[in-house]
Amino acid sequence: MQFLMELFPYEPRNYQTEIMQHIENSLSTKDPLVLESGTGSGKTICAAASTLPFALENNKKILYTTRTNAQQRQVIAEIRTIKKRFPEKMKDVFAVGMQGRSHMCLLAKNNPELQKGSADELARLCAEEKKKARRGKGCIYFRNGIKNEDTMRNAVEWMKENLPTAEELVRYCESHNLCPYEINKLLVQDAILVVVPYIYVFDTNLRNMLLDWMGVGEEDIILIIDEAHNLPDYLRDMMSAQLSAYMLNSCIYETERFGDPSLLMEKKLTVTGFVKDLNNILFSLRNQFLLGRDNGIGYAGKSDALLPPDAVISHIMDRYSLSLHDIDRIISSLIAYGEQIQNAKQKQGKLPRSYIHKLGAFLSFWMSIEDEHYIKLIVDETDGKNPRIEAYCLDPSLGASIIHRFHTSIHMSGTLSPLDEYRDSMGLPLYTALYSYDSPFPKENRRIVYVPDVTTRYDEIKHYRGMIKRLQSYIEDICNATNRNTIVFFPSFDLMNSCIGDGLLKRIDRQVYIEEQSMNQSELMDVVERFKEGAFAEKDGSVLFSVIGGRISEGMDFPAEELEIAVIVGIPYPKPTARQKGLQRYYQKKFGKGWEYTVNAPTARKLLQAIGRLIRNESDRGMAILLDKRAARFRRYLKDIARAGNVIQDLKDFILEEDQVYHL
Repeated sequence: MQFLMELFPYEPRNYQTEIMQHIENSLSTKDPLVLESGTGSGKTICAAASTLPFALENNKKILYTTRTNAQQRQVIAEIRTIKKRFPEKMKDVFAVGMQGRSHMCLLAKNNPELQKGSADELARLCAEEKKKARRGKGCIYFRNGIKNEDTMRNAVEWMKENLPTAEELVRYCESHNLCPYEINKLLVQDAILVVVPYIYVFDTNLRNMLLDWMGVGEEDIILIIDEAHNLPDYLRDMMSAQLSAYMLNSCIYETERFGDPSLLMEKKLTVTGFVKDLNNILFSLRNQFLLGRDNGIGYAGKSDALLPPDAVISHIMDRYSLSLHDIDRIISSLIAYGEQIQNAKQKQGKLPRSYIHKLGAFLSFWMSIEDEHYIKLIVDETDGKNPRIEAYCLDPSLGASIIHRFHTSIHMSGTLSPLDEYRDSMGLPLYTALYSYDSPFPKENRRIVYVPDVTTRYDEIKHYRGMIKRLQSYIEDICNATNRNTIVFFPSFDLMNSCIGDGLLKRIDRQVYIEEQSMNQSELMDVVERFKEGAFAEKDGSVLFSVIGGRISEGMDFPAEELEIAVIVGIPYPKPTARQKGLQRYYQKKFGKGWEYTVNAPTARKLLQAIGRLIRNESDRGMAILLDKRAARFRRYLKDIARAGNVIQDLKDFILEEDQVYHL
């Protein structure tokens, strides 16, 4: 333990010594570690401080993966703290934060088209710009780097000394007219710890490129996965593919601009003809499987449906009397023509995107997937404006198999329970070490109650029309009973907007801010900041209407008075869509725990994430009120939950206790 503690910059508290011991065991045995520990328990510093000595001693490197830029900044901040506390031991040791090209490319910074580019598209464009730069044209930032080696060398030395975040690195490079991405490539060669988004680990091309820059193989990497509860869904999405009506229309636009070649000469089939027929097939599948009839009379609320495995391809084959060999020829022609379009755009310095290429790649993928691990869906969430077909990956372990090739992997989050579900979903071995720790903060600082006479359960709302009014009454009374900053988390935008439409805002005597579904990140942050300001300057506190499971409930901090009351309307069970039912069937067949793993576990995590906004450090206090009698089912995850007697009185008592402790 002394070896592990040699770079720990604080006096260890609570469970930190135990956490570091678990990490030491994982490093020495090479067995994966799954660790759940509440917000504020110091997971980040424990992971960094205990893996650094091992990496230095054993010639390893640390790959620290995060979901958000804010989490990446936190890791860099902790490394700075260690370096400041132990300047001699950390003299030649540094870490670097790396983001995707869209965040680090200065050409993309003021170009909205480039900001939307995929990793592959931006890599192609970058390669072309660098080729031009070597001839004295192309990207000015890369050109300056190869012309001014001293400037590049000074930049690298500045980075090693100051350990900038990715954002700080970009600002420095912009002020010196250098390419941040190229600087990062030089830095990772010598960095002991590299902080990256998930995609750099789980995308094969990006991972191989990164490891080449780092000069190591997988076996010499210690992998740390932060906020690991996000990873299974991330991997499912990464391994899935979709084709929408919008994409097909974009294919036709490309033929109008670049030409309309033949796909099969003997069938007189052009790209445009094929795409239009495919679009007709898409809407035909929508009518058949979503609306239930070809005349458009459908089932309310049905947004997706399972497709037979051969649905799309069989329609194409029947339409043109094609063989599977013909289909392969069509796909090859689409991909080849798409590459011509990509090359043409690339030479023009534009984003090398081709929807025809995407179409060919999608059809190739659609034909190749194994039915056991995928389901095929027709999806329409836009009332017929942009339906899509989708190959949805049920098994995240397909994308996580690379984990087994690293020296070891450490999976951390404040909300991972049940740990065995995470282990099984990720395909980790049964001998994986599983540890869970409660919040390190005083239990009396947080109170959780549920109201037993309301629910958002569909059947009860349907048969008792007064249920929604009762829910609204509780929201109104709670918001008006206190002047503390309050967030009301609804289960969906539909229910939130319905309550607003019923006049709920007018009945709340405080400023209410609303998270709207169409808001971009900047607009949302503006609303959140104005909500936070309501806690100060002798104001009456603000109310924020939000949706659980979104950007606010799972990604934002509200320290101290910025949030003291969280109201959760209903239980955020996943909608019983065809996708969800397919996932549940798959987990039932594979693990015998379909409901527990695909319904209960993700619902509990959403609840815990929302409640976790209340307490971010040892001095925070907060109360969570769950407006649904079904909350009692989650005692396994919410050990301190209690049934409310009189919820308004319970709330006033909690605030009175807080005033006595903190406002004397």
